[in-house]
Amino acid sequence: MFGLSFLNSGILFLASAGIIPLLIYLFAKKKPRKIIFSTIKFIKESQKKQRKRINIKNLLLLIIRILIIILTIFAISRPSIKAPFLNTGTMHPKTAIAVIIDNSYSMDYLVDTQTELEKAKEIAFNINNIISKDDFTILLTLDEAWNNLHGNLIYGKIPHDLIQEISLTPLAKPVKDIIENASQKLKESQLPNQEIYVISDFQAQQLDKSEIPTFFIPTSEIRERTNISCQNTNLLNDLVGRDLEKKIAFDLVNHSNILQEDVIYQLFLDGQTIAEKVTDLKPLQRKRETFKINLEKTGWHSGFVNVKNERLSFDNRNYFSFYYDLSPEIAIITDELNIPLPLETILEIYSGNPGNIKIINTENLNYESLENYDNIIIYKKRVLSTKLQFLLNKLFKNNKGVLFIVDKEVSDEWKKYLKNKFEITFKEFYHSNQKLKTTYINPFHPITKLLKSSQNITFNDVWEVSAFSDILLQAQQYPLALEKNTSIIWLFDIQSLQNPFMLDSSFPVFAYNCLQYMVSESFSSLQLQVGNKFRLRSPQIELPSGEEIQINQDNFVFSNPGIYKIEDKPIAINLDYKESKYQRFTEKNIKNIQFLNQNWDRYILQSRYGFEIWKYLLILVILLFILEMFLIKKEETK
Repeated sequence: MFGLSFLNSGILFLASAGIIPLLIYLFAKKKPRKIIFSTIKFIKESQKKQRKRINIKNLLLLIIRILIIILTIFAISRPSIKAPFLNTGTMHPKTAIAVIIDNSYSMDYLVDTQTELEKAKEIAFNINNIISKDDFTILLTLDEAWNNLHGNLIYGKIPHDLIQEISLTPLAKPVKDIIENASQKLKESQLPNQEIYVISDFQAQQLDKSEIPTFFIPTSEIRERTNISCQNTNLLNDLVGRDLEKKIAFDLVNHSNILQEDVIYQLFLDGQTIAEKVTDLKPLQRKRETFKINLEKTGWHSGFVNVKNERLSFDNRNYFSFYYDLSPEIAIITDELNIPLPLETILEIYSGNPGNIKIINTENLNYESLENYDNIIIYKKRVLSTKLQFLLNKLFKNNKGVLFIVDKEVSDEWKKYLKNKFEITFKEFYHSNQKLKTTYINPFHPITKLLKSSQNITFNDVWEVSAFSDILLQAQQYPLALEKNTSIIWLFDIQSLQNPFMLDSSFPVFAYNCLQYMVSESFSSLQLQVGNKFRLRSPQIELPSGEEIQINQDNFVFSNPGIYKIEDKPIAINLDYKESKYQRFTEKNIKNIQFLNQNWDRYILQSRYGFEIWKYLLILVILLFILEMFLIKKEETK
C-alpha cells in the first residue's frame, strides 16, 4: 500500500506561494510599442514565429519557477514515502529504536531450561542483529537506577555486554513509565521512524496510549504458571495458661489453579536451619503455618522462612527480625502499692520473673537507674513533678518509649502533658450501661495488625479524647490506644471490673505487643518492603550481602529483599509480591500499542513513516535552478 506523509506538515500551507510566478506572468506583461512600417508582410510572419517561441519559453520558465517554490516547501516539510516494494529485503530506513527488557522478578520464571529473562536477552540479541549502523538505539529496563546509568541514546547497535549484564530487580517501575521515558529520549534523534520494543513475559499491568509505535514481544507463550510464595512472617507470642509459647508464623500461598502436593518449607533462624516441614496446598490457597521456637538468648534475632519451588524462586523467602529479652526488667512509676491484677498477670508472663517488676516512686530516682529498665510504665501518678517531667523528656530525647495508663482520676497537669505528647485533648470520662463496640483496629501497626478477634469485644470506662492520628484501637468515636515515637497511651481504665476488654483473650496479646514494641521501634521493620524509605540516624549500613556501605544522606531506600543491619540492628526487608500471581495481558485496543507473537520479527522495522525524500527534492530544486539559468542565458545569446 502506497503512502505519503509529512513530518512538518504545518508549513505545507506555504506551498500556495507557488501561484506568485503565475500572477507575475499574468499581470506584469509589457505591451510592445506600436511602430508604423510601410510594408509589414514579412515582419508579421517573423513576429508570429518569435511570439510562439517566446510563449513556450515563458511557460516553461513559469512551470520551473512554480516547481522550485513548491518543491522547496515540500522538502522543508520532510515528506516520507511508503510503498510495499520499499519493505522488501533486509534493508530498512534509518530508525530510532528503544528496546525495553522487562527485568521484574516474574521474569525469573523457569521455562524449560531457561528463565524468561534469559529468553528476553536472546530476543534482544536477535533484534540487535537486525539493527543497522545508521540507526539510533537505546536499551532500557524496568530498573530506574540502571536506566539512569546506561539508558542513553547511541548510534548503531546496542553493545552486547550491556544486554548481557541486565539482572532481575525487585523494585520494578511500571512499564508505562518506561515507555514514556523511551518516547522522550527517541524524540532527541529527530528521525521520522521511531519504534519501541518491550520484551516481556506479558505480566498484566496498566498501559496508556503511546506517542510512538510500541510492540510487545513475548518471551514465551505460557499462560498458566505454577508458583508458591512465602509471605507475612512474624513472631507470635501465644499465651498458654500462664506460659508464653513463641512461634514463627507465616503464609504459604499457592498462586496457581493447580494442587501443589508435598511442598517443603524450612525455617532458618540466626544462621541455622531450625526445622523443616511438608504440606499440601489447594489451588489458590493461602495457608497459615507456624514453627515453634526456643529462644535461649536475649537480643536481636533474624532469619527467613523458605519454601521450595523451582519454577520461580525469587519470592520463595520471607525475612523476619525481632528483639527478644529473656528476662526484661519493668519499672512502674506509681503512687499505688499494688497494681491491678490484669496488668500484674501480663507483666509476670512478659518478664518471666515477678522479681523483675519494680514499683518505684520518683524521690530517689535518677536517669541512670531509670534507663536500665527495658519497659517503663506510668500508672496513677498523681503529681507530675518537675523532676519526673525532666526524666521523661530525657527518655524521649534518647528514643526510649514509655507506656502511659490513664485512669479516671488523672490530674489536669497530666492531661496537659499528655496533650502535648500525643496531640490529644481530654473531654469527658465515659461510663454507662451501654458498652462501646470496637470500630477500628489499625491493620498496619505491628501492635494491632493481628488483633482481628478484638472486633467482637466491647469497652466501658474510657476517656473521650479528640485525636486524629497514631490511633491503634477505637470504639465508636472514642480512641482507646495511641502510639507515637514508641511511646503508648491507654485511655481505658484497666482497674474497672466493667471493662470487658480486661477479660478478653485479646488483651494479653495487645498488652504483650505494646511492651515488646517499646523495647525497640525496629520491631515495626516486619512490615518494610523494597522501595520503602528509611530515615537514618547513622550513616553505616550493612547490606544483605554482608557488604558495609556509608550513606551521606538522611534517608535510605531499600532496593533488595534480605536482612540489613542499621545501628547493629537487623531489619527485614521483603517483596511486595505483586508479581507472584501471574496474569497475562488481555489484548486491548490501545493507541500505538500492539501485542505480537513468536513471529515478532515480521512486524518490526517495517518503515512506519517510510523513506524520507527531502534530500531528493532539494536535488531536484537545484537541477531546476540550473535549467532555468540555462534557458535564460540561451535566450540572451540569441
